[in-house]
Amino acid sequence: MFNNAVFYMRYFFWFWTTTVQLAFYIVRSRRRETARAYALLATIEQQYQGNFNKATRKKIAVSHGIYNPMICDAFTRLHGRLTSDSEKMRLVHYFICSSLFDDFTDYPTISEEQLLQLSFQPEQYHGDSFDEKVFRQSHLLLKEYVHDKAAYENIARQLYKAQLFSRKQSHSSLPEETIREITFTKGGYAVLLCRHYLDVQATAAEDECWYRMGTIIQLTNDLYDIYKDLQEHITTLPGSMTNAYAFELFFLEQVNAMKAAIKALPYPQQRKQTFSLAMAGIYSFGLIALDQLKTLQGNALQLPDLHTLPRKALIVDMEKMANRRKWFAFTYKHARLSAI
Repeated sequence: MFNNAVFYMRYFFWFWTTTVQLAFYIVRSRRRETARAYALLATIEQQYQGNFNKATRKKIAVSHGIYNPMICDAFTRLHGRLTSDSEKMRLVHYFICSSLFDDFTDYPTISEEQLLQLSFQPEQYHGDSFDEKVFRQSHLLLKEYVHDKAAYENIARQLYKAQLFSRKQSHSSLPEETIREITFTKGGYAVLLCRHYLDVQATAAEDECWYRMGTIIQLTNDLYDIYKDLQEHITTLPGSMTNAYAFELFFLEQVNAMKAAIKALPYPQQRKQTFSLAMAGIYSFGLIALDQLKTLQGNALQLPDLHTLPRKALIVDMEKMANRRKWFAFTYKHARLSAI
């Protein structure tokens, strides 16, 4: 009894101290990394005498600014360091490729055959547009750096297939198993790809964490986009749910699988615990969205038809103090692995 009390007291103080430190670091780093991305994009625009689409430009910079301190630094801390400047620059190039790839598929300015060649035979591809030239440059830079080219190629092909297949989510009634496969492969491989841009010798257990975190991030993004996706007739797992309590159990299965993968990492316990805290801070956003949906359902056997709900009911406002308190509560609960 006394030992348990000591453990929880130690965990309480460790959690708050480490959370505050990480929060201040993320805020500072996010501002710095967003500026880094914008600076590189400006250099590229000058080099190729063109301009990124305004929305795409912002998407690249903002995504890198959030992703680097919250995900990549969390993984490199397992190796006792933060991401280096060269790693950060490669990650900006990754977001250039991923954002332009989305543009190529959402606004088909090039054919599927051209996209295939640009993706897997960039050396032979000669595009005319600014976007094609920039994608090719960033893609070749990343491809040249990667050490395990066979594994990287396999991930890239799996992701390419999932990205193109995800177009079937629009104006369709795909079975749940198919939507789940799209969600997991698209999210998992998109995040796993980033591991290859870091100067680390990752283990299979670490790759498992990258992949699983990607699936949770994709599920969370879909939870926050329910209203938008319904308006655009895009079928997702969250947008198709009928029972928020059942979906919460499904989401927690993914969280518990992630925690098991963290425990299996071959690194010191203290580093794993800090990593678990960083990851819990991410999947807590999904739990907040699900908590809101559970409130909508109440004691009913199922949710009301999501198509009939107003935007306000489905949008999660993280500016609300109640949601911020929930974030701390969920993170505190799910970060803990074992004794500190």
